[in-house]
Amino acid sequence: MEWDDDTLRRFREGSPEVLADVYRAHAEPLARLLKAAAWRGAFTRLRNAMELENTLLETFARAFEPRTRAAYNGTRPYAHFLMGIARNVLLEQSRERELVGRDVPFEGLTEASGEDGGLAEVLEDREVEGLLAVFKDGLSREEHRLFELRFGEGVAQEDAATALGLTRIQVRRREFGLKSRLLGFLQSKGYLEDLETQGWSFFRRGAR
Repeated sequence: MEWDDDTLRRFREGSPEVLADVYRAHAEPLARLLKAAAWRGAFTRLRNAMELENTLLETFARAFEPRTRAAYNGTRPYAHFLMGIARNVLLEQSRERELVGRDVPFEGLTEASGEDGGLAEVLEDREVEGLLAVFKDGLSREEHRLFELRFGEGVAQEDAATALGLTRIQVRRREFGLKSRLLGFLQSKGYLEDLETQGWSFFRRGAR
């Protein structure tokens, strides 16, 4: 895509249309670059499709943050700009994995099992139903809709994004925020005390 003055201005302002265009134009090429790097021997974990997708989404999530958007001048090839961010993401993930033994993936929070069987089992407990209602009452209208779409109806992230008029990256970040807040809320009530968040993942305390 071409970075004329108007496109750059709207990109820096966070126009959803421009962000979507940037993602469509660069997501697949970046995925190919990362996959090629993995098969050349760098960051071999990216040979796993889920690892590749998570890294791709995290890269765009950081690239679309206000400070990062403002830092792009429209002259440097955006693919190179993205690749620099991706390298930082991969290096940070590598450092975290050196410190953490076993982690619970972002998408697998509802499958995380502690002594009480994990969040999925906890949410089946009638005692928690009232707490969950209190938690949802504190959400904004958009957050409540996202919560119902993803956790109540089981709608895919892409479909939830369409329903909310957001990008998938925006949905992913807001969903993670909801999960983190819900985890903190439940922990304050005595549930899932063996889990904590770091970055985009959930870890068991004492697993470091």
